[in-house]
Parts: sequence; structure tokens; C-alpha cells
Amino acid sequence: MPATFTLFNKGAFSQRALVFDRDFKNRSEALENAEPLYLVNTKWSTVEILHNTVTGLKALLSGNYKGWLKRSVSLNGFGSNTLAKRTAVVRSGWSFVDFTSNEFTWRVSGWSTSWTLTDVNGSVVAKLTRATLHRNKLGTLEIMEDVPESLLALILVTCKLVHQTVVDGERS
Repeated sequence: MPATFTLFNKGAFSQRALVFDRDFKNRSEALENAEPLYLVNTKWSTVEILHNTVTGLKALLSGNYKGWLKRSVSLNGFGSNTLAKRTAVVRSGWSFVDFTSNEFTWRVSGWSTSWTLTDVNGSVVAKLTRATLHRNKLGTLEIMEDVPESLLALILVTCKLVHQTVVDGERS
């Protein structure tokens, strides 16, 4: 069953994203009607995703950027580790291998506002529609089928990495 998430910046210049479990138009509407389900941090040298549970925040994945150019991230969680990496020097896409050895790649094309996550067979697993007119909204993420929590965490983290890479590229 498909799932929809909305990602918002936590603050105006924040490297943190609040993730809500349905589509919202803006951050105010989201905060009035729901609690964020996840918090994704991609700041300085660390990356992490926290699950907001009734007992507090629970770390699902954490990791560190590798190299001076931050072209890859080592991630630990769910009793294992993996690597997410940029797909090319001049492209904004990222790829990763999940904890069951399946490979996925974020496809980012030109100035398009829709980015897709595909598996090794080319099947679309998820799609982010980037928000262009909302200051704090990163976009709406659709996951096309049920996925385990470990894959969901990897999708959310890499989605934020892709968004950050595209935005950084637009600024330079």
C-alpha cells in the first residue's frame, strides 16, 4: 500500500527535516494537526534519523559523512551498516544498498521538481515532488509499496541528502 510523507525544514536555515505521515500544504498546518513522525538531521559531519514515539525519540540510523567533499555517508542501524554515496561528480543523485543487499538509486534530472528512487530493475520505489513555492516545505514523498522500517529510514535519510545536494548546487 502506498504511503505519503511530507518533509519540512525544522527552521529557516535548519539542516533538520520534520517528516509527517501524510500530505500537508505547509508546516503550520502540519504542526496544528499532527506530530512529526521522524526527524532527519544532516548537519556538520553527522547524519541521523530519529523516530518520534510515544516514549520519546528513538534513533533508527546514524552515521558520518566521509571525505572532505561529503560524497558518501556511512550509516549504522538495525544491527548492520551500509553506505550511501553520490552517483556522480556533477549529478545530485545518491545511491545506497539496503540492509538486505538491494541497491537503490535516486534519479534527479535537470530542473525537474520530481525525483525518483529506483531499484536495480528500474522499478520506481519512491518519488519526491519538491516544493518550489513554499519556504519551509521540502516536498512530498510517495513510497509506492509497503517497505520495512529499515528501508523506510534509508529512503528518508537519502531523500534529505538528495534535497540538500540539489539546493547546495543551486546556490553555487
